[in-house]
Amino acid sequence: MEEKIYFTNTDGLRLCGILTKPNKETQKCIVLCHGITYTKEEGGIFTELAKRLADNGFAVFRFDFRGHGESEGNSIDLTVTGEKEDLEAAVKFLRDLGYKGFGITAASFGGGAASLFIGENKNLIKALVLWNVIIDYHSILRPELPWPKENFGEEAMKKLERQGYIEIGSRKFKVGEALFAELRQLEPWKGIKNLEIPILFIHGDKDSYVPYGDSVKYSKLFKNAKLETIKGGEHGFHDNKKDSDKADKKTIQFFLKHIPENKI
Repeated sequence: MEEKIYFTNTDGLRLCGILTKPNKETQKCIVLCHGITYTKEEGGIFTELAKRLADNGFAVFRFDFRGHGESEGNSIDLTVTGEKEDLEAAVKFLRDLGYKGFGITAASFGGGAASLFIGENKNLIKALVLWNVIIDYHSILRPELPWPKENFGEEAMKKLERQGYIEIGSRKFKVGEALFAELRQLEPWKGIKNLEIPILFIHGDKDSYVPYGDSVKYSKLFKNAKLETIKGGEHGFHDNKKDSDKADKKTIQFFLKHIPENKI
């Protein structure tokens, strides 16, 4: 069963999410955090993941960050800390509904907000899954891969300085200087470096958006983390059903192991 829900963040913006419930009552809930320019469906892969998690007994909440999808807000004003506050509002809403055994799956740029949130709320989240995630902004500020070079290279930065915003991705998603000011300062990976909770990185080794090497590095650095490599996988697993099926399977197995009903 799916229900569209509207809730409000601390800035007074109305955000939109979808709560997927399993057939049996549960207090376990997985929150899905999408990447920049995408929506709560994450190109369809979060839609499918939510269904499969619900089939395995989890409630699932996927929502649009501010400036995305059906949520209010101007994308030019988007910041990582703003997204963190959106996630805080989502979890508060879910806690008010009675959920308390939380896991998070964050994709790509959504990993920054998720990492900052968990770093400030260490006792709320029981397990974390990071899909081809950006938790270190060097790949945006000093781009080397094809997609970041195209969208965040020298010409884009000149344009940002000149007009106050740039358009990224095929959707021409507008982002402003406020975001880049944060990217130069924030280090989200530090928020989860010393966490006691289990962390699973899932990353394609042919990712042309986010360096696969980042997930290798941080999965080794974090004490309770491990890495699942999608061999030949591109960014996001959107275009390869086999890759998205593997990511789903590993994610579900991880949450079943680390968020059992009788341990909530």
